[in-house]
Amino acid sequence: MVPCAVNLSSVGVGAAIGWTAQALAVLRGERPGSPLRLSLDQASWASALVPLGALAGALPAGYLADAVGRKRALLGETAPMIAGWLLILFAGDAVWLLYLGRVLTGLGVGANAVLVSIYCEEIAQVRVRGKLGSYLDVLVCVGMLLVYVTGALLPYFWYTLVSLLPPVAFLLTFCWMPESPAFLVARGRVEDARLALAWLRGPDADIGPELRDLQNLMKRPSDGPRRVSCLCCSFPRVDRVDLKALAIVFGLMFFTQATGVNIFIFYITDVFKEAGTDLSPRMATVVIGAVHLVGTAFPTLTVDRLGRRLILGVAGLVNGLCLVVMSVYSFLDVEGYDLDAWRWVPLAALVIFMFMISAGPGPLCWFMMAELLPMSIKGWGSALAVAFSRLCVVLLVKEFPPMALALGLDVTYAIFAVQSFLGIAFTMWCVPETKGKTKEEIQRELRGEKRNVERTNEDC
Repeated sequence: MVPCAVNLSSVGVGAAIGWTAQALAVLRGERPGSPLRLSLDQASWASALVPLGALAGALPAGYLADAVGRKRALLGETAPMIAGWLLILFAGDAVWLLYLGRVLTGLGVGANAVLVSIYCEEIAQVRVRGKLGSYLDVLVCVGMLLVYVTGALLPYFWYTLVSLLPPVAFLLTFCWMPESPAFLVARGRVEDARLALAWLRGPDADIGPELRDLQNLMKRPSDGPRRVSCLCCSFPRVDRVDLKALAIVFGLMFFTQATGVNIFIFYITDVFKEAGTDLSPRMATVVIGAVHLVGTAFPTLTVDRLGRRLILGVAGLVNGLCLVVMSVYSFLDVEGYDLDAWRWVPLAALVIFMFMISAGPGPLCWFMMAELLPMSIKGWGSALAVAFSRLCVVLLVKEFPPMALALGLDVTYAIFAVQSFLGIAFTMWCVPETKGKTKEEIQRELRGEKRNVERTNEDC
């Protein structure tokens, strides 16, 4: 019940991200429903302002998570999301109100990515941590599919109103959920942590060992509060393990975005229009949204069986090949070859691409962030990683239209393909396997210690 409640906010994130896929045609005046008539540049800003707002929202989210707690911070992030949707609904012909609404919803998007990842990882048991962490991306895709379908069926106003409902539903349900036990132990509130664990695990569960593990983890020097003062300011002190974990998480974020996945999310209708597929762009968008959702459900069944590294490697290979196919198709189309019998190719390639990105790097980068970062830097480290990811999205979404015009879609897709293949090398050489490992075992591996030796010593 708790994962479902916390991830209702992720449905709102998906709605905010996917909204432009169907709305841009209305905002540009190609379909009725809005007095706005956006230019190409204004439309690109309407898309890019959500990841830009997410960049700003992610940075304070980690601090708030440590200062007021995971639960209060999660409840607080719904305020800008709700305010943003209300501004978009009643923007009329004021472009600046539309822009402000998109920035505010973006603030909620950025904070959500930090807070939900941390909260879910801290309440999950080791045996289901991967499955529970995958729910974030599953519910994001539910939100995207929701706006894809409603955007194809409903008028602009009602379609936008539907996007407002998930954050409101989250606010009404999550207020009854417990605080993270790990946060409570870190604050010395052991009895509150015991009650939270009993609520999460059930009245008959033996929570003693889990509570002791949390207390022992907080007592380690490497996981306690470590700060250095300079010029009357207090800054976190990091060590080699912290920097290594941050570098791996930043790499996962970069190579996930470097495949161009958010280009296909924000501009999916335009991509299909350019490809000239037999299916209408609006219906093709719904198909891709459904595939995206099915793909995100895949890790909930496999990630704790197959492991993170294998899934990331296979997904990177398949995604790279799909992008190569799309690049070749675009090149042949521009050169004037007769492709009438092959109009299904870009749709098929994009379906496979979206399935694999959803089954691999899409969800894995988020909960591996929470797995890899030590408790001492998890708040601000997650905030920096999410902010970096959103910066990548802003650059891609804002620069994709001029990039595609200047280089052509064939070259653009080829660049994404090369980056996908480079992501495989990064995964194989730099990313540790976290399947079935406790927080302590993951930190040992980052320190370069032998897992088996440590376990043997503990048993002696």
